[in-house]
Amino acid sequence: MNLKGFLIDLDGSIYRGNMPLPYSKEFIEFLREQGIKFLFLTNNSTQLPIEYVRKLKSMNIESDENEILTSGVATAIYLSNLKKNGKSYVIGEEALKKAIKDVDWDITEETDYVDAVVVGLDRSFNFEKLRKANYLIRNGAKFIATNPDKTFPMENRIDPGAGSLVAAVSAASEKKPIVIGKPSLYMGKIALSKLGLKSSEVGIIGDRLDTDILLGKRLKAKTFLVLTGISKKEDISKSKIKPDFVFENLKELTMFLKECLKNKS
Repeated sequence: MNLKGFLIDLDGSIYRGNMPLPYSKEFIEFLREQGIKFLFLTNNSTQLPIEYVRKLKSMNIESDENEILTSGVATAIYLSNLKKNGKSYVIGEEALKKAIKDVDWDITEETDYVDAVVVGLDRSFNFEKLRKANYLIRNGAKFIATNPDKTFPMENRIDPGAGSLVAAVSAASEKKPIVIGKPSLYMGKIALSKLGLKSSEVGIIGDRLDTDILLGKRLKAKTFLVLTGISKKEDISKSKIKPDFVFENLKELTMFLKECLKNKS
């Protein structure tokens, strides 16, 4: 195995909520020491890359904005390629809205015509937002989802994710969304471009079979499931999505990679 880089999930892999997972700091330091490229790849659209830098810093993990790709930023890139100076209705939080405004797309609260309805995680989601999204999609707006995660892990619980909101809008509008985040190849290809590597040179690390590992399979990259988040060992036998490697935590993964490097030399 000759990997030159990794795409690394955050929620459930590096931390849960605001609590760093064991050995996350040491794992990132190991990658840096070995000169192995990496990119944090998160489906969470509620924070900007700079906010993730600060969050990781609070956990003593050094990072840079260029090492982080969010589903919100990937969605904004998609919109900018879809149309110049478009108009959108956004179910999402401030980070997603800022990313969209940064690519010169307008955001409106009116129920007139828009080019796209964008749905991400919104912790103030309500019936009125659902009603507006339904109306606009039924009147021709593209339906775009930042990501499909129905849940996400917190310190001591599992919270509803953007996928739960996407499901509600999909049920109301009777339309399937264009999904931008993992496991979409769109976000995967942006990530590979940022790393400057081919998929055969990259490993994907994450805690979810249906997003992280599925993206890896679609990219034909090596996949590493860590059992510190959503997917558990018993889920693997029930799923058609099979990771190449399974580890209890990042410490086990680090030991494995060290052994691979030792055998290579």
